[in-house]
Amino acid sequence: MDRDFSESLEIVRLRERFARVSEVSLCISEGSHLDSVLQEIVNAARSLTGAWYGAVGVFDDSGQVRDLITSAITPKGEPDIEGLLKGHEILGYLSETQQPLRLAEFTRHPWPGHLHENHTPMGAFLGAQIRHRGKPVGGIYLIGKEDGREFTEEDEETLVMFASQAATAVGYDRERRARVEIETERRRLAALVESSPVGVMLVDADRHTFALVNKEAERILGMSPEPGSTLVQYQDVTINRRMDGTEYERHERPIRRALDHGEVVRAEEVQFEFPDGRTVPTLFNATPIYSDDGKIVSAVGVLQDMTPLEEIERLRNEFLAMVSHELRGPLTTIKGCTSIVLGSSDPLDMSEILQYFRMIDQQSDHLRGLVNNLLDMTRIEAGALSVDLKPTDVKTIVDDAKAVFLRRGSRNAIEVDLDADLPMIAADSRRITQVLDNLLTNASKYSPESSTIRVTGSQDGFFVSISVSDEGRGIPSDQLVRLFEKYSRIDDDGSERKTAGEGLGLAICKGIVEAHGGRINAESAGERLGTRITFTVPEAADAAHREVAGETLVPSAGGQSRILAVDDEPQVLWLLRNVLSSNGHKLIGASNAEEMMSLLETEHPHLVLLDLTLPNANGFDLMGRVREVSEVPVIFLSGNDQEQNVVRA
Repeated sequence: MDRDFSESLEIVRLRERFARVSEVSLCISEGSHLDSVLQEIVNAARSLTGAWYGAVGVFDDSGQVRDLITSAITPKGEPDIEGLLKGHEILGYLSETQQPLRLAEFTRHPWPGHLHENHTPMGAFLGAQIRHRGKPVGGIYLIGKEDGREFTEEDEETLVMFASQAATAVGYDRERRARVEIETERRRLAALVESSPVGVMLVDADRHTFALVNKEAERILGMSPEPGSTLVQYQDVTINRRMDGTEYERHERPIRRALDHGEVVRAEEVQFEFPDGRTVPTLFNATPIYSDDGKIVSAVGVLQDMTPLEEIERLRNEFLAMVSHELRGPLTTIKGCTSIVLGSSDPLDMSEILQYFRMIDQQSDHLRGLVNNLLDMTRIEAGALSVDLKPTDVKTIVDDAKAVFLRRGSRNAIEVDLDADLPMIAADSRRITQVLDNLLTNASKYSPESSTIRVTGSQDGFFVSISVSDEGRGIPSDQLVRLFEKYSRIDDDGSERKTAGEGLGLAICKGIVEAHGGRINAESAGERLGTRITFTVPEAADAAHREVAGETLVPSAGGQSRILAVDDEPQVLWLLRNVLSSNGHKLIGASNAEEMMSLLETEHPHLVLLDLTLPNANGFDLMGRVREVSEVPVIFLSGNDQEQNVVRA
């Protein structure tokens, strides 16, 4: 009877053991998270062996133990398990032993002796190393048995079996993470290739089929090849020419040379010609890709469309020719007038001499204006255009620009309509007068003689908006975006106008307005309906008298301005502190929203420099929170200069 009972008990234990192993295997096969699988493993090992505490852990890439996963029961009278042993150090010790470790071996070894000093005796200990592909990747151990006995051989087999299961789970987890990383990297690379500003194609070497063609390559080559379509099919409908006009034979084309002969082609100029007459000049690079055994398996072709660069070069050449012509005109006049005055054999009347000098003076002013425009454009492109901002009356600037314009003898009538009580603007009066003069001159060039040019001004939030409208030919809407580009002189049909000028006036206007912190744009109602150009200039804040919530924006003479800078980058705050302190200001730094709001209430800063992106916060939302408690001026200081952010700010 006892024998039958023992056999029945053994069958029950085997069934339970099999069931727990099956549960762990199911967790692994279902792709459960590694920590969940390890928790199931240590629970099963502790339960089947009758241990009252178990722990399992795996090593990370640096060899350190990840978070220890434990399983425990705490019978009455047993010590608190959290204060028993240093599990991380035990696992580190297990990594040095390949055989299952019992209590006797564990306590005899001098290294881990300190682990159980001043602790309740363990009673029993059993540990096993977790190995994957021959390398230790973690460990599992059990402490104490519920019946107070030592761990048995059967317990050791059980723990080794679960250590093997843990190794399988670790291997599966690493493979899964590797697949995820590979897939993530593949997607990242695909996104990079697809969004690349250069064309990319990948061609298989065996069948010469396209494996990849990105959007830019499709645009350049005028093709959207289906997967598996061949290079020959494309070569049938295109002609490749060298820059000297000679045609490439098929086997001479860069991608074919890379595929057939392993040649690396670098920056070869190739002009593509298509059946519809379109031509695209490119720089072509081609590189073969080899297998491990040295065989060419594919080739990558990279194409850069040179059309924009050629257009820039064309515009530059035309600009130089135009500038030469524009400079030659006044120089010729000046030279002619001086030659007549100095070379006349008969004395000239004083009235004649004065007339020649007036012409010299007029042409010298014109020449100086051309040179100043070139210098201004250079400063704008270098970001070095300086403006001296002072509170300025809008009407005074408009009247000055009108007077300068009319002195040149224009026949256009100027109609000024400024809103009453316009605030002062923060402006460099000379520069804004230059902008208005350029806009008036531009309107006069492209308007009928004696037509009316209108100048209007109105309040626009914290800005003053000034517009110049003409009754000229108008500009198609698709050409308006080019109006403020260098060298741009757009006709109503999209072609270049033949009107005199170097094509820099509106580009300079844009640079000056943006240097003031404003914006400029153009509107046209359509052909023959005129054009209106509008720019904004910030309203001037009278720092000497303006107070907000009892706090002056700028301290009195001898005081020190307090500037609150909010940025999560310590380097930025350090740089701002150096720059501002050298100019007599005190920087108060904050790295998050809560710190900012606290300092805003305690320090009462005169100015806030606010980043658009902060941890768990948005700059625009923070701006709203600032306005709930203070009217302190705020400047957004950010590398995120997208147009919509600038406008919203």
